[in-house]
Amino acid sequence: MDLSIVIPAYNAEKFIDNTINQLISSFPESEIIVINDGSQDKTLDKINNYTNIKVINHTENLGKGRSLQDGFKTASKNFIVFTDADLPYGIDNIKKIYDKLENNTCDIVVGYRTKFKESLFRHLTHIGINMIIQFLFWFNIYDTQCGLKGFKKDFIDRIQSKLISKNFTIDIELLYLAKVLKQNVCKLEVDINYDKGSSTIKIKDIIIMLIEILKIRFNKNYFKK
Repeated sequence: MDLSIVIPAYNAEKFIDNTINQLISSFPESEIIVINDGSQDKTLDKINNYTNIKVINHTENLGKGRSLQDGFKTASKNFIVFTDADLPYGIDNIKKIYDKLENNTCDIVVGYRTKFKESLFRHLTHIGINMIIQFLFWFNIYDTQCGLKGFKKDFIDRIQSKLISKNFTIDIELLYLAKVLKQNVCKLEVDINYDKGSSTIKIKDIIIMLIEILKIRFNKNYFKK
């Protein structure tokens, strides 16, 4: 497969071996890039044991956006997929994304979740943030934060120098630039393989995300040649 798989990893020692082994077994000819984003556990030690993957190490936690940017710069294949470090969307959906990209039916493929559990507060927060995102960007995508997306490398090469997001708003930035550049974006319905557990969202996190979203929406540098 002409595929680079990019995996941002933070404190992933409990599952990173399983993830890498599954990827190597399922995609033996693909390029696997794991970014250790300043983990405080043994994630780096574990990924350094593999000689057939590419490892990027951040000595401090720089965020998902920065991790993906570094992964994109390292990727050398014509198609790029990124997914979460615990493979919550499985192997088959990566293959489905690759097929859509390779068959030239899509420039970008984004996963969207239809079934997942979350607290009432988290659910209402998602609804509120999504309403703001739709108001600002007019996306035809309602699950912008699904951690499974695939791209043609020529799109990534075009936007790489323009990316500004260092955190989880990278997903929104990628979709916005895809809209600006009139890319054909396809959706792929995915299920989460298991309940990852509830994570807490603080008011501070919401404020930071809203500020970053506004920076993306009104960044004039996107339109400079």
